Amino acid sequence: MKIGIITIGSELLNGLRMDTNAHWIAKNAILFGGEVISKTSILDKEEDIFIALDNFLKRNIEMIIITGGLGPTHDDITAKSLYKYFEDTPSLDISYWEKLKDRFIKKGYDVSNLNKSQALIPTRGDIIPNSKGTARGLYFKSNNAKIVAMPGVPNEMKSMMRNSVFPMIQKSSKISMHYKILRTTGIYESQLFNILSEHIDKYSNVNVAFLPSYLGVDIRISSTDKKSYSSLSETIQSKIGDYIFSEDNTPLEEVVAKRLIRNKITISTAESCTGGLISDRLTNVPGVSSVYIGGLVAYSNIQKINLLEVKEKTLLDHGAVSEKTAIEMAVGARKRFDSDIGISTTGIAGPDGGSPEKPIGLVYIGFSSKTISKSYKFEFNHDRVTNKMISSQVALNILRKNIAKLIK
Repeated sequence: MKIGIITIGSELLNGLRMDTNAHWIAKNAILFGGEVISKTSILDKEEDIFIALDNFLKRNIEMIIITGGLGPTHDDITAKSLYKYFEDTPSLDISYWEKLKDRFIKKGYDVSNLNKSQALIPTRGDIIPNSKGTARGLYFKSNNAKIVAMPGVPNEMKSMMRNSVFPMIQKSSKISMHYKILRTTGIYESQLFNILSEHIDKYSNVNVAFLPSYLGVDIRISSTDKKSYSSLSETIQSKIGDYIFSEDNTPLEEVVAKRLIRNKITISTAESCTGGLISDRLTNVPGVSSVYIGGLVAYSNIQKINLLEVKEKTLLDHGAVSEKTAIEMAVGARKRFDSDIGISTTGIAGPDGGSPEKPIGLVYIGFSSKTISKSYKFEFNHDRVTNKMISSQVALNILRKNIAKLIK
């Protein structure tokens, strides 16, 4: 099914917000046999909505997905514009209006007549339920095209896509698409391509896309030919298996946390340059409290000494950003919290503080278990925030690899 996306909102055009909705829809629609062939972002103007719809319908696009502009305020004109475009006279859904009023009253909010617009239903179309919010979606048909409109709030839109729109795409799709994303970290896109290119070239009927970010490279494999898809997928996994941390879009912190939980391995953290990012990412995973004992952000040298028992001599002889300090921090965290393993970070995030011997972006990550303690050295060349995020990613990947060794 060929899909066009229209995202509505001036905030998407003036840089106040990134258009993450179109990215998410396009990335996931392929799983259900959908292919996004065009997308556009427009202002909250009736004329612009009409022009965008006309352009897409002329191109024989089979589904038009619209996000944004379904709220109750003056600049939320998507519903009103669609009713006019499709010459629809909506009616008030009294039952839903009563539910809305009850919902607002229970939350202690005043009920405004502006919200009545969210209780309208089309006479020539249908509504799309919204289990996460108050603005329901709209559905219309025009010749052979389906038009769906949803709120721009990401979690509401995603829920509606999963519950209503993706099943619609799957039912209408003329093809069965086999699809997988292999998530990698610790290797550059160019290195992956050099390893895999000769194997990819053998399968002209399989699409392989490399999707790099500063945290790693996702490899998207898709094809309508199940045999070729499976064969190439297995080959790719056999060649770069050590770098793959997920095959189902699971983030690295969840992979690590679940592995810790499954094997009942407890962990503690000692962070300096990452400022608590590792512990933040780990504690985003439900159930991690059974293995995450605690952590410290020991930013100053005195706290490294007092809280983590880093030796003063180590700091004097080698400095806070050093292999020995990273190891002593990891050991200190493990002992202080009585955990099975400890992980630490110490580095120079930038933009100041570097030297020829210790440049900006230099990071040491320490790992300690009851049988081994070691340090890893890295040099990153990004801005401060990105250096911190990359450091947390590398630390989590070090955990992933060392946990695998511990449970062998």
